[in-house]
Amino acid sequence: MPFTVEDIDKKVDQNIPSLSPTAAKVMELANDINCPPGELTKVIKLDPVLTAQVLKLVNSSYLSLSNKIVSLEKAIILLGLNTIKNLALGAAALNQMEASSTSESFDNNGFWQHSLAVGVTSKLIALRRGVDKKIIEDYFIAGLLHDLGLVLESKIFHDEIERVILTATEVGIIEAEDIIFEGLNHCKIGAVLGKKWNLSEDLLNVILYHHSPFENNPSELTSTVYLANSICKNSGTGLVMDKTPVDIDPQIFTKLGISNTIESSVLESLEGEIQKAKEFMKA
Repeated sequence: MPFTVEDIDKKVDQNIPSLSPTAAKVMELANDINCPPGELTKVIKLDPVLTAQVLKLVNSSYLSLSNKIVSLEKAIILLGLNTIKNLALGAAALNQMEASSTSESFDNNGFWQHSLAVGVTSKLIALRRGVDKKIIEDYFIAGLLHDLGLVLESKIFHDEIERVILTATEVGIIEAEDIIFEGLNHCKIGAVLGKKWNLSEDLLNVILYHHSPFENNPSELTSTVYLANSICKNSGTGLVMDKTPVDIDPQIFTKLGISNTIESSVLESLEGEIQKAKEFMKA
């Protein structure tokens, strides 16, 4: 049965909550480089859960500080606006990922493990490329969110996702979705929610083009997530509906200025870094 983006939009409105007012405001303020920490503190204080998450994160081994931080404003200064923004966005994504799917065939835990692994792998690739540490968590969040459309499919297309999962084992996930949804796929579906959450253009492009980066003059962020997703799929990390190995486009290594040997290097560090990422997400 064919579906349109308008159909998806209506189903998202009916089934998926918007970002919480606090998270939405945090993202708005954090995107303003001139935002004083005091303004962000006022907003976060209105949300006891987010306040606790910020203080827990700043006092965790994530930063490994010698003294305990009890001041929310000091915690915000130490973590930085970008980390606070990603913490709020990561929490919103985690809420969606951990909510039970209505599909018996969809493996929520496997989906979470794959999303987390792609986030971590994206960050590891960025670190090896010498990306500015102030924006390094952007790579983690981009990898974490890349398959958001799949979890939406599992919630709002109960019958169709069963057929997608079955067909994907034979022809691949994108091809299966094209057959079942007649032109739509989890990339386009995820972008609908991304727009409702007012995600940045960079993040929307990751969601849209992580399977076909050269379709849209890829940014370094999209290229990195494409490579990370391919590495995790080929290593069987988390939910992998399509068992066919990905032939990684060699242009990606040129685009990112790295060697194709990075795959083995990243996989050596993956498990330990996943544990650190869980600390960030579970703060």
